[in-house]
Amino acid sequence: MRVTQKLLNQSALNGMQTNLRRLQGLQEQAVSAKKLNRPSDDPFAAEQSLGFRSKIKASETSRQNIAMSQDWLQATDVALSDMTELITRSRSLALKGANEALGPDERQALATEVNGMIDQAIAIGNARHGDHYLFAGHQVDTQPFTATVVAGETTGVTYNGDNGQIVREIEPGTDMFINQPGAALFNGAFTKLIELRDALQATPFVVDDVSNILPDLENEQDALLDVQAATGTKVRRLEATAERMDTTETGMRELLSKAEDADMAEVASQLNQQQFVYQNALAVNGRVLRTSLLDYLG
Repeated sequence: MRVTQKLLNQSALNGMQTNLRRLQGLQEQAVSAKKLNRPSDDPFAAEQSLGFRSKIKASETSRQNIAMSQDWLQATDVALSDMTELITRSRSLALKGANEALGPDERQALATEVNGMIDQAIAIGNARHGDHYLFAGHQVDTQPFTATVVAGETTGVTYNGDNGQIVREIEPGTDMFINQPGAALFNGAFTKLIELRDALQATPFVVDDVSNILPDLENEQDALLDVQAATGTKVRRLEATAERMDTTETGMRELLSKAEDADMAEVASQLNQQQFVYQNALAVNGRVLRTSLLDYLG
């Protein structure tokens, strides 16, 4: 093949453009601290990077769900503890009241305390977490319990929520129910407290009507304790899951860094070398070629 001046010039120009592209790429890495600034830089690394970012995003979403779920469950645990203490107190009052030796005034004092406990129990059933009701099922914006009051005493309690269970994804592919619908949880306790108050102030007083409520109160307390234990188990599971996901996410971020981040010491070294190569190429081509390269690079 005949080598012409035009061919020499074009070859020199191509070589200079290649050097400039390499120099530009290294300068871009130096400025961005990233070796992967566009998919074309390294298609395989770009694909890896997208995979790592997707997994990190899913992990972040799950950890947010875990944090919200922990808060909800801890608020639930507090409410259940309050209700359990209230039922424990009601059992003590029932034991005192199941005594034929008590006079009417003493029984009325017990009934008055139980009447106040009914209001407390309803308030616990209407507990909120933030702006949402804990025990309303899916109807989190609806007050779950309303009382029917006659002559200053609650005679019945209506549940306004539903039996829906709130589901949160606590890690990719794993869901958890985080709420407890209030109907099955509290209605029995409300009923037994109302029965206890009425039995204590009934005329004529029947001691068996009070003593017969004791086993039912114990059952309600046991049911509450079971739910509270299950709630605590969920909280511990969320804590363990969060720790595991933190470790996994840290590993993913390290892999993402390896795929994307530039080794700045290496980049600086390569940049110096490429600048040296480019300057030498300018000098050599300027001496060899009769036509200035600047005419082609302009």
